[in-house]
Amino acid sequence: MDSTSSILQIVAHPDDDLYFMNPTAFQAMKAGVRTTTVYLTSGDAQGENPRPWSTEPVVADREAYGRARQNGLRAAYAAMVLGDRTAAWTSGTWQTADGGLAEVYSLAAAPWVTLFFLNIRQHGTPEGPSRSLHVLWRGEAERVPTLVPRGGLVGDVFWYTRPGVVATLVNLMEIVRPTVIRTMDPDPDRLVHDENFPQRHDYGDLSDHCDHTAAALFSWTAISQYRGPAEGRHFAVEAFRGYYNERWPHNLSPQAVSLKEFFLNIYGAADGYDCGDPAGSGDYAVGLNSRGPGWVQSTTPRYPGTGDWLRPDARGRLTAFAVIDQQAAVWVQAQPGGDQWRGPFLLGGAPLAPGLAVSLTPDGRWQIFAERLSYLAHDDAHGREIVALEQAVPDGPFGEWGTLGNPSAADPRRDRHLGAPVVTRDGKGRLHLFVRNAGQGVHSRVRAADGTWGEWTDLRGFDVQEGLSALTARDGSVELFASSREGVFHWSQDTIDSLPSRAPRFKLSVPAGPPTALVQPGGGGHARRPLGEARRTDRRPGRLRPGGGRREHLAGDRHAPGDPERPGRAGLPLPPGRLAVAGAFDRRAGRHGGGHPGDLLRLGRPGRGGCPRQRRATPRGDATRARPGRLRPLDGDRLSCPYGPVRRPYGGRRRPGRDRSNRSAPGHRVRWAWCP
Repeated sequence: MDSTSSILQIVAHPDDDLYFMNPTAFQAMKAGVRTTTVYLTSGDAQGENPRPWSTEPVVADREAYGRARQNGLRAAYAAMVLGDRTAAWTSGTWQTADGGLAEVYSLAAAPWVTLFFLNIRQHGTPEGPSRSLHVLWRGEAERVPTLVPRGGLVGDVFWYTRPGVVATLVNLMEIVRPTVIRTMDPDPDRLVHDENFPQRHDYGDLSDHCDHTAAALFSWTAISQYRGPAEGRHFAVEAFRGYYNERWPHNLSPQAVSLKEFFLNIYGAADGYDCGDPAGSGDYAVGLNSRGPGWVQSTTPRYPGTGDWLRPDARGRLTAFAVIDQQAAVWVQAQPGGDQWRGPFLLGGAPLAPGLAVSLTPDGRWQIFAERLSYLAHDDAHGREIVALEQAVPDGPFGEWGTLGNPSAADPRRDRHLGAPVVTRDGKGRLHLFVRNAGQGVHSRVRAADGTWGEWTDLRGFDVQEGLSALTARDGSVELFASSREGVFHWSQDTIDSLPSRAPRFKLSVPAGPPTALVQPGGGGHARRPLGEARRTDRRPGRLRPGGGRREHLAGDRHAPGDPERPGRAGLPLPPGRLAVAGAFDRRAGRHGGGHPGDLLRLGRPGRGGCPRQRRATPRGDATRARPGRLRPLDGDRLSCPYGPVRRPYGGRRRPGRDRSNRSAPGHRVRWAWCP
């Protein structure tokens, strides 16, 4: 067990963590990191949990459904940590700030894995408000009731107020002392719902469930009051997209999708497993159709953080930047090329979103830019802004944080939908700042060499994903790259004094994440995948001809990544001065594989590499060829599946990987569960 780290996950419904935070959560627990997950609502919905094998009419029973979802979660977590969904749990209650009781479960054989259930009713009561968590955040109800799960640990109904939920989360943070806090997306995109993007469970014109958003806003409010893990440690915050995942290119490999689906099948008792509780063994509808909505195929950070976070200063010392404790922080190398570091030095600015953009002035002073969640509103009047911090003199102290505003500040409904900034400096010393705007296009603001800022300028664009990449070409002009649903868009300057404009001819394959762009250093070299990118991610580099023009694909074999003598995915020679652009691409759009920085798992038997290019890619990836009942992480450890051949809820037995109807196409109902 890792005793120095602690993760706290706060979600709205049972299964939000399995859908939107896995496989990240699984990897942390496999590494022995203490993990605590808090479920704010009981997820009782309409109380219907139809058994796939039953022909009887479905009777709504919220208390039983809430309990069944708890049973499914305990089974899924036991399988993730111990490989045995029947593993024993210890149970108890914990008094919340409002005087209620939360149910608490810890794995007996791994007590560092804990689940907290506050059991707030998801849809209120027939005589009370609907969507309890949402109306509580917005102040449309003073208090909301809890559900009493059938056969649970708490037998009474309690009521939560808005301050009580915040105080409860703060108290939990002080007990758990997390070094990483994971939340849902506090600012989901706005979306026009139509035939291509149906409403489903979205709230209004937002692209997520209102409970997801409310849970995130409650969490971020509590985080602002958290004092940190103490003992010289700090904490970071991660936010994850929700229903957003179904409407953008998917970013997980088939192997990672299969892993997520595997644990969701356990949560939903897809093989008909009976835990012995009459309330139910899981959320049965999820177990047979987890891929259908399109949520399982991606795990998307709200703030991908694509800016340069490690750069040399004027003296050649590497300097690292990050957001910890919701503040900007900096670490400095003691000596150029040495292995000793000083820091972190906290620079304030809280509450900052994860990810910083940094620039070094011509005279050697650091400038730092970030997005600040300056106001979390009960209604739509949220406040988000771009803020800046600058050193007064090289190697000297930093000044005060200043605001650069928000290009949508005049519209309170659009103010919150702001992206993290990226910056670059042109050949005349002017600083160009770019952000994704509320309309999913790009805005820019330029600081002249004399220090004065221009106004926000709309550079247009459409369907731009979060995470931009900016650079300065050898002629001093500025280039900007952004992923969209259609490809990678490119903005460039016709002259060094003109505004960047989008080049319609430049387009890469459909991307699954932010692009990475660089200028090839003089004298040759290689364009490489960014540090930390998964091997499964297909980063297909290309180059731009000097002066613009169409992108050139770079030839090279793919079986020797990293070999500088044989150009493969990780080593592609480029002439000096060319621009190299790489991105992670969606497998559904062609043969380019999807991936994610957290995708570190392979499925299959030892000695059979998991590279989709070495074998025919199918929607299930290696599952059709994997040894039944085995998972093989990259570190070689095994996680045994205790369930053997999958039992079909409709009767009969079938070996995994033999039913060709088990497809991953959106909307296709998976008829039976298989065990990887």
